[in-house]
Amino acid sequence: LSKIISPPLRPVMRRLVPMSFVISQIHNIWKRTDPPKWPLPEVNGKHGIERYEYSLFSQNGEDGILRYLYSEIGFRSRLFLEFGFGVIENNSLRLVLKEDFGGVFIDGSKSSVTQFNKAVQSFGITNVRAIDTFLNLENLESTIVESGLPEEVDLLSIDVDGNDYWFWEGTRCLCPRIVVIEYNASLGPEFSLSVPYDPLFDRHQKHPSGFYCGASITALERLGRKKGYLLIGCDSNGVSAFFIREDCLTKNMNVLLPQTAYRPHKSRLERGFSLEDQFRIIKDLPFIHIE
Repeated sequence: LSKIISPPLRPVMRRLVPMSFVISQIHNIWKRTDPPKWPLPEVNGKHGIERYEYSLFSQNGEDGILRYLYSEIGFRSRLFLEFGFGVIENNSLRLVLKEDFGGVFIDGSKSSVTQFNKAVQSFGITNVRAIDTFLNLENLESTIVESGLPEEVDLLSIDVDGNDYWFWEGTRCLCPRIVVIEYNASLGPEFSLSVPYDPLFDRHQKHPSGFYCGASITALERLGRKKGYLLIGCDSNGVSAFFIREDCLTKNMNVLLPQTAYRPHKSRLERGFSLEDQFRIIKDLPFIHIE
């Protein structure tokens, strides 16, 4: 419903639509099945990890890429942690429903968290929950520790439209085997930049374009190496970057330079904003250069 109802009307609709109806619609979507043939025929012309992408519940093909990566490295804990999620659209839901993962979603949207927790409860899922918390660097580590997750999890997914770099840097109590993190393709493949940390970051309040957020692929690659992670690719829509812990790398995986892994933001290009336009719009705003 949230995709067809304008934002100002959503609080009204949430009060009018019975929760039981909302949950039944969520369950119907959660019953989606994986494609019978994979990799998909339409991705034959793509290279690297992009040729494995498809979306069952993810937004940009992350489901298929993660399926491939785990076919290479296998599962250990079958646990995940995801910062920022949608009830029917996120990077961990396929792993929960198809691979028996457990874990924790964290988001500042109380309505999403309530819907999700009611949906998993009525779906009979007992090893997954969502936490209603607006994360900042002051509560990040304590929230993770209080979630009860062990130090090693199979997946960490970060998509918070703002403090992504700072949250990955600040997550020191976990040692995930794979990290999926949103990068800002509008910053290009060469610059090593992040927006400054702001505990109340809202990208549309920062700039109406929504282009001012997160960090460049080069900044994230540098952070990954400091933390012991290698960049192995991005989705073809230019949204998510995939990192694997050094000790999990297999011979079939290619470690990439950020300039090679980088993909431009497909949606922004389709809206008529060239990469040069995107950067020009935000270049005079504050940035932190990442060494």
